[in-house]
Amino acid sequence: MRLPRRIADILKHKQAFIDSQRATLENTVVRLQSVLFSDIVSELIPQLDVKNGIIQETAKNYRLLSVLDKTYKDFQVEANGIFIEQITAGTKKIGALSISYFETLMQNDLPARFDSIITKADRMINLRLGLDGGKLVRGGFLESFFKSNILGTDLKRMTSKAITSGVGIKEYTRMLRGVITGSKKYTGGLERQFQRYAYDLYQQYDRAYGQQLAGEFGFTYFAYQGGLIVDSRDFCAAHNDKVWSIEETKSWGTWTPSEGEYPAGYEVKQKDIYKVPSYLGYAGYDPLIDFGGYNCRHFAGWLTTDLAIKLRPDIIE
Repeated sequence: MRLPRRIADILKHKQAFIDSQRATLENTVVRLQSVLFSDIVSELIPQLDVKNGIIQETAKNYRLLSVLDKTYKDFQVEANGIFIEQITAGTKKIGALSISYFETLMQNDLPARFDSIITKADRMINLRLGLDGGKLVRGGFLESFFKSNILGTDLKRMTSKAITSGVGIKEYTRMLRGVITGSKKYTGGLERQFQRYAYDLYQQYDRAYGQQLAGEFGFTYFAYQGGLIVDSRDFCAAHNDKVWSIEETKSWGTWTPSEGEYPAGYEVKQKDIYKVPSYLGYAGYDPLIDFGGYNCRHFAGWLTTDLAIKLRPDIIE
């Protein structure tokens, strides 16, 4: 299937931008992990009661857990400000690229209320993300995510155990580094926190924004785009570069590899082809937002009905 070049180029440019934003976010997370480790080493470790290189079980050391807690919370405030600024700028650009796509797609058929549709889409999708005017919405997704104290709790638990067990200061520092910045075998604490949700944020924002605009314009067909790589999932291999309708996506949550039509030479990865893959159909799965599940980088190229029929002649309207 070959999309018209005028819209294919915009989709390609938008995806390249999303990939760059994700890479930037990943780099920021890794950098800030190192900042947190340095902050704790400078604020906490010099104050610990240590004898012959061993952390002592003293009242003072247990009280220093409050220093650790404050250091982590201060870091959170600074780090979250950086993340929010970065995410806000990225999503704004993604929205602009989506608008450009629909303008190019519809050309002279743009509705008179196009600007009001865009304004509504901007507000709806940002509220869904938990942003309003560049600020966090109380109780919204991003606020809840950034308020997570999982890493802080892990650090206090580990430190309390180190005090009780009489761990060596060098070993404790090594443990701190492992939990915060990770190692060759394990990812760092912030990276673990971001991997499940935040790294997919840009891709899902793009899908949600496109879905919102498509709904406003009455589009019901889209091209599943993004290409294939060596470790592409069976679901994505079966859906990539094909035209689909919104109605057809309603069954994606129960899709099994046995239903797929794959590119020539493709070998299905899942052993039980009659079982729904774990990356589909989970609680909260939204086919038009989640596509192939966690870490899926495919996206929708929304189509007019005429173009959809041209690309997929079996469509009957």
